[in-house]
Amino acid sequence: MNVLIIVFFIASIWLIRKFAWNVEEGTDEQRECNPELNTKNFDIHERRLDRFSKSKYKNRMFYLGADGTCYYYSATGRKIFC
Repeated sequence: MNVLIIVFFIASIWLIRKFAWNVEEGTDEQRECNPELNTKNFDIHERRLDRFSKSKYKNRMFYLGADGTCYYYSATGRKIFC
């Protein structure tokens, strides 16, 4: 019985992370003009990188360097190039 409760608890946490924490913010027009709003649309993400040199895509903030390289920061603060 305890194992069933633990499995249910873990499944609940997974579902919340899957559906609630990866939500697009604002309308399409707002996401197009504000690079800090989360989006799942890769085309909007690329346009925002070109326009603002930063874009939040799938809950991760990406930056475009002066030399054209794309990068983001890891949880430990390291620059990860993509």
